[in-house]
Amino acid sequence: MPANIIPYLDILPVELIYHILNFLDTHTILLSLRYVCKHFYVISNVFNQCKLNLNSCRKSDFYRFCRIINPLNVISLILSDDDKTPGQIGLFLSRFNLKQFNHLRSLILLEIDDSNLNVILHDLPYLFLTSLTIKSRASLTWTQQTLAYLSKILEQSSLKELTLSIWCFEIYDFVWPNQCQIEYLHISNRITFEQYCILLEQCLFLRTLIIKDVLWNDTDISVSIFYRQLNSLTLEDNRMDVFKLEQFLSLTPSLIYLKVIGMAYLIDSYRWEKILRIKLPNLNTFEFFFLSWKDVNYSFCDIESLIQPFQTSFWLENKQWAVNCDYIINPTEVMLYSVPICKTSFQYYDEANKISCSNFTKMNINQAMLDNICQLRLNLIKAINHEKSLQTPQLSTCPLFRNVTELTLDLDYKCPNTLLQSLSNIINLSTITQVIFNLNYDIDFDLHTRTNLINIFKQTSNIQTFEICNNLSPINACTTIGDICSLIPSHIQHLKITVKNVNEMKIVFDRFKYLSSITFRFSFDTSIPSAKIIESFLNIKNDLTYKNDDSSIRVWLNHFMDDQETQFKIY
Repeated sequence: MPANIIPYLDILPVELIYHILNFLDTHTILLSLRYVCKHFYVISNVFNQCKLNLNSCRKSDFYRFCRIINPLNVISLILSDDDKTPGQIGLFLSRFNLKQFNHLRSLILLEIDDSNLNVILHDLPYLFLTSLTIKSRASLTWTQQTLAYLSKILEQSSLKELTLSIWCFEIYDFVWPNQCQIEYLHISNRITFEQYCILLEQCLFLRTLIIKDVLWNDTDISVSIFYRQLNSLTLEDNRMDVFKLEQFLSLTPSLIYLKVIGMAYLIDSYRWEKILRIKLPNLNTFEFFFLSWKDVNYSFCDIESLIQPFQTSFWLENKQWAVNCDYIINPTEVMLYSVPICKTSFQYYDEANKISCSNFTKMNINQAMLDNICQLRLNLIKAINHEKSLQTPQLSTCPLFRNVTELTLDLDYKCPNTLLQSLSNIINLSTITQVIFNLNYDIDFDLHTRTNLINIFKQTSNIQTFEICNNLSPINACTTIGDICSLIPSHIQHLKITVKNVNEMKIVFDRFKYLSSITFRFSFDTSIPSAKIIESFLNIKNDLTYKNDDSSIRVWLNHFMDDQETQFKIY
C-alpha cells in the first residue's frame, strides 16, 4: 500500500473501524485487513465480535487462525469434519478447550463423530449459547451419555435455536426439559407422532419447527390437544396422506407459515382448500412441492384438470397463491408446486419433455420464480440441444437459474459445438461454486467433447469444489484417469474423484499439487487399499489429516512445509 495513504488510515476513529469490521468475515479481518497498518493490526487483535467459520478452510489458514485468534473474541464458531476438512474437529480440540470461548453464542458442528461430540457437549453447559447446530455423520450413535449431555444443555434459558440430525428411535431415550426455552427447532429426520406431541408439550415457546415427516398409527388420530405456540411448520419429506395430514395440522391452528414437500398423493386440491380455510385460518403463506412417479400418459387436459381446483377465488383472490403443474414425459413424473418454487434443489427438464399448466397467466411469471433453487441437476446434452433448437432471444439475455451454487451435470452423449453459450443461457455460471460431473460417456477418442467440457469449466471461474463420478464400465471403457484429470479446472480447492488403485491416487496427487482437500472414491468393483498401504502412501505427503471408510479416503492437505505463520509486512 502506498506510504502516503498509511497516515490517514492510522487516524481513522476506532468506532468507524469497528463498524466496518461488523460487515467483514473473520478470514478477511485476521488474514488481510490486520496487516494493512499498525492501527488496523491492534484493532483486529481486540475485535470481540469474531465469527469464525472453519468450514472449507485451507489447512494453512486453520493453523494461522489457531495462532491468531483469542477465544474470548469469538461469538460464533463453525467446525467441520466433512469431505473438505476431515479431522478438523479433533485437530481443533487438540489446541483449544471450548470452555475458553466464554463469549461464544453460536456453535455449528458439521459431520461430527461420537467421541468429539461427547467432548464438546461436556463443555457446553459452561457457555451461554443462543444457537446450536449438530449435523452428525450417518454412522454416529446417540448414546445415553450423549443424550444426557444434550438434555442438560437444553435446560439453559439462553438457548433459543437448535438443529439436530437424530433418528426417531434415538429420540425415544431423550428427555426434553420442563419449560424448554427453544424457539426454533430443526430435526433433519422423521419423528413419531408421540414424540411430536411430547416435544410441543415441553417446548411452550417453540415458534418454528422443521422436520422431515411424522410417523404415526391410527390410534394417534384420536388426539385432540391444540398447540397454539407454533406459528411456522415445515415438512421436508412428508409421507402422510392428505387425511392424516389434516388431522395432524388440526393440532396447530395458529400457523401463519406452512411448507410441505412430499409425494403427490397429497394432490387433493379441494381438500387442501378446506383444510386451509377451516383448520388454519391464520395462514398467510403456504409453500408446497408434490412429486409423483406414475407410468401414465397424461394429456394437457389431464394436467389442466389437476390445476383447475387452484383457480378458485380462495387461491387467486383471497390468498393470491400461484400454483403450477408439470407433467414430465420421460421419465414419467407429475410435479405440483407453489410459485416461486420452495425447494432448494431441482431437476431441470427442457420444455419439449413436459406439459405445464398454471393457475396464473404466463405474464405473471417473473424471474424470481426459480431464485430459491441453489442446487440444480440437468442432462447436459438433452438440455443444450433443446435450448439450441428454441433460438429464443429472451433466454440469452438472462439465465433461467440465477442463484445456483451447486450444479450436477450428466453427460451421456457427445457435446455440441454451442455447449458453453447454450449452458450460460440456462444458468448463471458466475455463481457456481461446486460442480458434480457424472461421466456416462466414453470421452477417450472424443477430443471435441473434452475440449468443450474444459471450456465450460474454465468459464465457471468461481468453482471451489469439483466432483467427478466415473460411471463407465471398466471392462469396455477406454477413458483413463489422465483423461478425467484433463477435465478438472486447475484453480479448484476441493476435489472428489473415482480411482481404482493407489497408482491412480498418485497420478491425481501429482497433477493437482495445490488442492486443499481431496476425496478418493473407489469404484464398485475395486477393494479399498488396506490401512497400512494408505498410511504408507499418505505419509509421503506433507502434513495431512485423513479419514477413511468402506468406500473412500478423505484427505485434508497442507501445502506449507512447516507450521509457521506466513510472514506479512505490517506498514
